[in-house]
Amino acid sequence: MNHRHLAVILLASALAACGTPLENAASTFKEQVRLGDPAAQQTFAENRELFETAEALPIWLDALENADSPQVQRWAATLVGNIGDSSSLPALANAMSGDRGLRDAAIDAIGTFDAAEAADAYAMALQDGSRDAQAPALAALARMGPDAEPAVKAIATAAAANEALIASTAINTLADIGTDGAAASLAGLATNRALDMDRRRSAIQSLQRIDSEAAAVALAEISTALADEEGAEELRAALS
Repeated sequence: MNHRHLAVILLASALAACGTPLENAASTFKEQVRLGDPAAQQTFAENRELFETAEALPIWLDALENADSPQVQRWAATLVGNIGDSSSLPALANAMSGDRGLRDAAIDAIGTFDAAEAADAYAMALQDGSRDAQAPALAALARMGPDAEPAVKAIATAAAANEALIASTAINTLADIGTDGAAASLAGLATNRALDMDRRRSAIQSLQRIDSEAAAVALAEISTALADEEGAEELRAALS
């Protein structure tokens, strides 16, 4: 470490000296991470139990949202996930719109929560996040399979509302989830005359991937709905 980095850390430590042991240790750790100081690992190891308490959550949420160091933000996402307080999920979902490193850390942190809570958080990123957050959110939900049922409505909305690539991914994600709710959502997309034919056909093909009674019933209902629709020849063909 050069003298400038040492001076900065010493100054931060002096300014924090009037704080609590948690605040002092967290301040030192954040500054070490920001500067790329290898001593950060030792500081973390020595204070991990303290850093992963409920009392530390406001510190890491503030760092997650406001730190000017990407490295500090990534560490903050990890620590927020380790603490495991579900009230922090909106902040982690929002972090998925950050740079790739922060996005990956936020995805991993969300994945440590209960499946239903995680599905809701990924749905938040899908609904309110940047385009760069939407595709990873869909990938995470697809990996969850049936556990992602709480997010089905948000995924179906994305399939209908977003541009072609995200919409196609969302439709495939519904098939990967494979629940009765996902089957019903795919049927709704397939029969939605406001959507383009490519999107509707993709919904039919994805529905055909689901091996369930609900999917079979949905396909029959689609066939009935399309029977008299003018210009739906390619959709009827997809059903055969």
